[in-house]
Amino acid sequence: MRFIALVLLIHLGLSSCSAPNKKRADGWMLKDANQSVERAIKEFNRESFERAENELYLALRSYILLDNMQGQVSAYLNLGSLYLMQSKLENALPMFKKALDISVELNNRHLSIEALSSLAGLYLLTGELSKAREAISKGLDLSKGTRLKRRKASLLNHLGNLKIKEGDYIGAEKVLLESLSLNENIDNLEGKSANYFNLGLVKLATGKYRETHTYFKKVLTLDKQMEKPSLIARDLEKLGDVSEIIGQRQEALSYYNRSIQIYQQLKSNEDLERLSKKIKDIRE
Repeated sequence: MRFIALVLLIHLGLSSCSAPNKKRADGWMLKDANQSVERAIKEFNRESFERAENELYLALRSYILLDNMQGQVSAYLNLGSLYLMQSKLENALPMFKKALDISVELNNRHLSIEALSSLAGLYLLTGELSKAREAISKGLDLSKGTRLKRRKASLLNHLGNLKIKEGDYIGAEKVLLESLSLNENIDNLEGKSANYFNLGLVKLATGKYRETHTYFKKVLTLDKQMEKPSLIARDLEKLGDVSEIIGQRQEALSYYNRSIQIYQQLKSNEDLERLSKKIKDIRE
């Protein structure tokens, strides 16, 4: 699960927050709700998931009471991303579906694309490739004729991931490079990180290990810049995998040991178990 770059999505009702009439009855509640989302994102970045979840439900309650439908979409998308990061796929699915239903009711193209992209990512994880393809297709159709470069880039990255799973590495690389071009145009670091990682997977699958190493090093640099511990650990592990494949066992151990130190700090038992086995296999 930590091999998927996930970022909490922020869709606050900023226009409502900045309304000039500060005497509105719902002004303080809306402000508190938006601040709860901001606190949740900070806790998420610290990987304090329980605190992030509590803050998001506080925000959701206020958005429901205020009938603030945009705020509800924001909360549901964020909750879905939070559950996805914790491998709680059965909890993530209804969150993303609720976000999509409300965004459709609002006739909000931006939010609908975001919800479809989130659903596509989830279906890719669950192996429901036909559902992923449908969500991606709908999202790309909605993005036509718009300037939504970030959202289109995200959908194209999902499409590249889908093609990797289907074994279409030539098609995957083409789509991922298109996504990367969009992300570079808007300097979207999270998007570039996801693109580089998936391009690394393409090169790994086709046996082009030098290019694989280059892409994973680029990902590591970006994830360090963004201070994403779980992704840094993931990148180090993948670099270790490449080193092990080409017979550079000491270099592989170095990457694995750096990675396992981070997983220990994150108390990620599943990752620790997997990586410990890799280290044991090299040493035997």
